[in-house]
Amino acid sequence: MNPFVFAIIGGAMTFMLAAIALLALARSAEANGRLFGGMGADARSTPAASAVPPTDTLRPDLWPGLSERLQETRFWRDIQLLVLRAGLLLRPSEALLIGLAAAITGTTIGWFATGNALMALLIGTIVVGILYMYLTLLATRRQALLVNQLPNALDMLASGLRSGHALTRSLRIVATQSRPPLSDEVEHILQDINVGVSTPEALSLLVARTGSYDVELVVAAIQTQLKLGGNLAEVLDNITNVIRERVRLQREIDAATSEGRLSAMILIAMPFAMAIIISIINPDYLDPLFQEAAGRMMLIGAGFLMLFGIIVIKNLIKIDF
Repeated sequence: MNPFVFAIIGGAMTFMLAAIALLALARSAEANGRLFGGMGADARSTPAASAVPPTDTLRPDLWPGLSERLQETRFWRDIQLLVLRAGLLLRPSEALLIGLAAAITGTTIGWFATGNALMALLIGTIVVGILYMYLTLLATRRQALLVNQLPNALDMLASGLRSGHALTRSLRIVATQSRPPLSDEVEHILQDINVGVSTPEALSLLVARTGSYDVELVVAAIQTQLKLGGNLAEVLDNITNVIRERVRLQREIDAATSEGRLSAMILIAMPFAMAIIISIINPDYLDPLFQEAAGRMMLIGAGFLMLFGIIVIKNLIKIDF
């Protein structure tokens, strides 16, 4: 094989291994605190204030200027929020490195597997899409685990308040007695309060980080009680019963819609998987779809039909309660 080909493949794989190392390092550092802050004033859409852990626990940012410029864009703020909800510690520059590594590796492998530039770009796009879906899956699982831990944490919080402890002291008890991800999120609240963020705003940041309706329900109750007064422990007991019932209903819904979700994933993945397999077996077989006008029109029509099917299936299996 041509040495130039070896160099391209080796460079792409090295780039991908560096990205994987960064991702693994981010997951192992999850308990150290988050790295993103100052991402906007609206606490319901972006976590605005962030407590940064001690500097000796942080990785040095290799591209601080790039991270600052990326943080100014709405797209990368959304990506940062997704990374936070997934429980990872990645700066914008590191997230960009991982995305580029996935795209370059997928495109390089696709080019040498199929010999078709369009198919190589398609494979690279699919790899990036898989990476995004992986982050979304991590965020969804973390949020579900957080909600499952919430009732027991609220019981501890209510018990601490009944014992005469202040809210921050009760939150400290919850942080020490709980497991991640709930303990990490409560610790973030306490860190925000320690650096001067008000308690209501620190709670609003929790809602922004988690994106959970159940957490928003708890935070709204606590903020109302802090403002108007009253028996917060009794309110938390009532909310705990509501959340436990919501968790039970959500499990029943997930079981009832599991077949539909699996069918949707298979139907979405099958065309791309078949196109890749056919291109590997017979590289010239799909050329008319990309080279002729009728073939391109068919691809555009198929894309719109697939998008329409995704929207329909998503609405069928989505149940709000």
